[in-house]
Amino acid sequence: MKTDYFPVANSEDIPVGSCKSFDLGGDSSRLRVIVAHLADGFHAVENRCSHLDSLLDTSRIYKGRQIACPTHCARFDLKTGAAKSAPAFRSLAVFPVRVRDGRIEVALTKRA
Repeated sequence: MKTDYFPVANSEDIPVGSCKSFDLGGDSSRLRVIVAHLADGFHAVENRCSHLDSLLDTSRIYKGRQIACPTHCARFDLKTGAAKSAPAFRSLAVFPVRVRDGRIEVALTKRA
């Protein structure tokens, strides 16, 4: 099965240790993701807290690979999507990321 990747930014637009949010797809298939540039490369998770669906828009990364929900401070691992603190207990969806010709691309298919 072919996976479609969507370009989101140039790789230099997201410095190591930061992240940005993007909307992918059309109106009916719109997906909000956070793309993080960690020490080992780029990672993408859904931009929606699994606790109360709050957006996770932030440019701050905690402990080298976590993001915090601004509503209730639940934290998530940016590589695995795992919930790391209450009140969230469910993981975030994680999406494949690749870099081609200096462009960051994210697939809409959730990573297994």
